[in-house]
Amino acid sequence: MADGIKFRFDFSLVHEGNLRNREGLTHRQMGQAIKRAEREAKKLALRHAAGEIGFPGLPFREKEARAVSRYAAGMRKRFTHMLVLGIGGSALGTKAVFEGVGGEGARKGLRLSVADNVDPDEFFPLLRSHPMKTTAVVAISKSGGTAETNAQLALAIESLKRACGKKWKDHLVMVTDPEKGVFRRFADSLGVATFPVPQNVGGRFSVLSPVGLLPLAAAGVSTEKLLSGARWMESVFRRSKGRKNPVLSAAAVYSHYLVENPKPVQVWFTYGEGLARVAEWWQQLWGESLGKRRGKEPPVGQTPTRAVGVTDQHSQVQLYQDGPADKIFTFVKWMGGREKGNVPASGFAPGMEILGKRPLRDLFDAEFEATIGALWKAGRPIVRIEVGKRDEAHLGALLHFWEWVTAIAGECAGIDPFDQPGVEEGKIITRALMGEKGTAKQREEFLRAKRNRVSCEIRLSGRTQGDRNPRGGARGSREGKR
Repeated sequence: MADGIKFRFDFSLVHEGNLRNREGLTHRQMGQAIKRAEREAKKLALRHAAGEIGFPGLPFREKEARAVSRYAAGMRKRFTHMLVLGIGGSALGTKAVFEGVGGEGARKGLRLSVADNVDPDEFFPLLRSHPMKTTAVVAISKSGGTAETNAQLALAIESLKRACGKKWKDHLVMVTDPEKGVFRRFADSLGVATFPVPQNVGGRFSVLSPVGLLPLAAAGVSTEKLLSGARWMESVFRRSKGRKNPVLSAAAVYSHYLVENPKPVQVWFTYGEGLARVAEWWQQLWGESLGKRRGKEPPVGQTPTRAVGVTDQHSQVQLYQDGPADKIFTFVKWMGGREKGNVPASGFAPGMEILGKRPLRDLFDAEFEATIGALWKAGRPIVRIEVGKRDEAHLGALLHFWEWVTAIAGECAGIDPFDQPGVEEGKIITRALMGEKGTAKQREEFLRAKRNRVSCEIRLSGRTQGDRNPRGGARGSREGKR
């Protein structure tokens, strides 16, 4: 059971009665937006019942989750490290939950690393840092056609073979489509262990499937509690009506600023260690799900932007308060923290004595309230979310909440929140440039278009002047001869 879960969802600072600059929703507009969200939620429920979409049911696949947990327990006995290979939805959910609960050392399990980039200066040192004789490699790709993950996998297999010889396959697990795709065929030909990504679940909605559950369980995270939190949020969503339903209320607000009063940017301001990684996961979910063309209609979408409190109060808030009124803000904060401690009574510059003998958290909390207050004073629409505790159950509930909000907001905007045609175009060009068989025509078309671009390049090369005198000759040359 998901006992003791607490959330606070505050939508008061998007109501016209509190915003008073025609940027907020009137009582009537809010009611209409919620009714629309209810209609679209019912349509999504029908799509789920028909098997078209699968994310709502992931928290209830308990038999599969137990099988994943048992396998992960065996991995903890055999290995010391785990290297996850994946990108986007195959990586961000795992990172969000792992760092959300505390990261390295917070749970007893394998040391977890997630490789979600093919930058050689990042990937090769990461690979070399792993003792491959005691490292499990988990490669995640639903189709298996992700070029980045394939490149990572080939290098990891080479490293495993050098370290483990014929036993290298025992170190590899692949998470992919249960029936088809490049990875599925590859895994079956090798005879390595696999876990399925449900066919009706896209990558950015897959954290509560084996995509996230396997590496998290191996790292010591309680996936049972993670799923129980998601089930709790699902029950809240199903039972609550109208304005009492946080999912419908949030979907109503965000779809309003997506379509009716479009704000091209949403800023997630996180207050609390670990939430920045959750914001990275949300950024893909929101951007990839809602940034879409709509036929002859204007395209829809919001640029998802992350800010960390209190750091980015000093780097971004000037823009947010006095810059264009083109943003909606979401503030996300843990209700409490783990660390206690008071500021000492002395040692202050003049005028700062107010800090003495006070918990440092008092200052942190005051910064949170003050930033919201300043942006509210400037007339900016704000949603405030406070999460009860930094643990698996709360994170499971938070992630499931945002998956539902995103899906409903997309339906309200008249787009499909589950596809990503823009991403696919980039993948096609990448594979053509790498010389994939059958893509010669696409490659030539792209290179021809590139050659025909209007040139505005500036290229520089040369040598640094070092310590040379601007009039010629090296400074200190006489001293050097002494």
